[in-house]
Amino acid sequence: MRCAATGRVWIGSSPNLDAARNSLWFFLRHGYHFDKALQAEFNAHGDQAFHYEILEKLDDDLPPLAVKDLLKEKKLHWAAKLGAATLSPA
Repeated sequence: MRCAATGRVWIGSSPNLDAARNSLWFFLRHGYHFDKALQAEFNAHGDQAFHYEILEKLDDDLPPLAVKDLLKEKKLHWAAKLGAATLSPA
């Protein structure tokens, strides 16, 4: 998630990108997102200032047991690369 007004970026990961996007927008629009900094910027700048981006997708043929660890690894990689805060424990 990127805020165009401030340039701040938040990185999350999920095995279900559609559900993650829908959940993120739902909680932000209703004022209940667990990340207080993200919620504060969303409240200040509105949803028109935010853009949800998919940075990378995992291969479909990965073993299910490898997905969770790889998602964590990729989230940390992208957070470091973009100087972003991380969202969600997944």
